[in-house]
Amino acid sequence: MAYHKQTPEEIKAKIDKKLKQRKYHLPVIGHFADRSVLFASILQASEVTGLHYSLIFESCIGKIYTAGNIVWEYQKGNHYIKYKAYYINVQDKYTRYSTFNG
Repeated sequence: MAYHKQTPEEIKAKIDKKLKQRKYHLPVIGHFADRSVLFASILQASEVTGLHYSLIFESCIGKIYTAGNIVWEYQKGNHYIKYKAYYINVQDKYTRYSTFNG
């Protein structure tokens, strides 16, 4: 069976497609120790803080509490409710059918 190794161009195309998703272009608020800062998007917050955009997104929806000792949240709106509800529903519906060891 042949194994296909992805070329750098294919990897870049997949990353670009992922970064174009709407959830990464919504305004977020980062609550630092002494102040709260509004960022225009998760990608901008990622560039400024040096944190990975996936960590900031997961912190915004409540999957993890903090990312880099910063509490993150979406600037409230319909998008916040939509993403939060989706991940809560997925977590509630998930069941493990086998044990940890197989």
